[in-house]
Amino acid sequence: MLERSLYPRMAAALLALLGIIDSAYLSISRLLPSSALVCVAGDGCQTVQQSIWSLLPPGSGIPVAYIGLGGYTLLFGVSMAALQTDRIGRLALPELLVLLASGGLLFSIYLTIVQIAVIGSLCFWCVLSALTQPGIWIATIIDWRAWRGQERSLATDSSTRRSSRNARPPESPGMT
Repeated sequence: MLERSLYPRMAAALLALLGIIDSAYLSISRLLPSSALVCVAGDGCQTVQQSIWSLLPPGSGIPVAYIGLGGYTLLFGVSMAALQTDRIGRLALPELLVLLASGGLLFSIYLTIVQIAVIGSLCFWCVLSALTQPGIWIATIIDWRAWRGQERSLATDSSTRRSSRNARPPESPGMT
């Protein structure tokens, strides 16, 4: 049986680390409003960060940057754990990673639509995050599919061994 590659989990962890850095920068600029948010391309960062949509629920909730920081940190931690083991108790880490990455991808799509359709401005750092999420999702899907194949192979091997142990030996022609 082939070993499952570590590369997809490593890619997910590295992309999640990039997301942590990105959302930490946005979180710090949120905590220190006197510091200027550097927008590498365009001038939409301040517009997006100061809009009511930078909070969840809009206008009076938790800053989206904090939610991103928490989500990326969780993805990073689970990705790092998945480099060492496939399960923690009964919890399958490849399945958890796909679930977390899918949630992050959907949230990122929602935020991108809000930036374009509602705010009418794009933030470079938000776009960077939006581009990071599909990479994490793809890496976790690749790993999950390989893990699922490995699990099926192990299940087939163990059932084959069990059935061969329970099989009766062939009878000799002279025995009755």
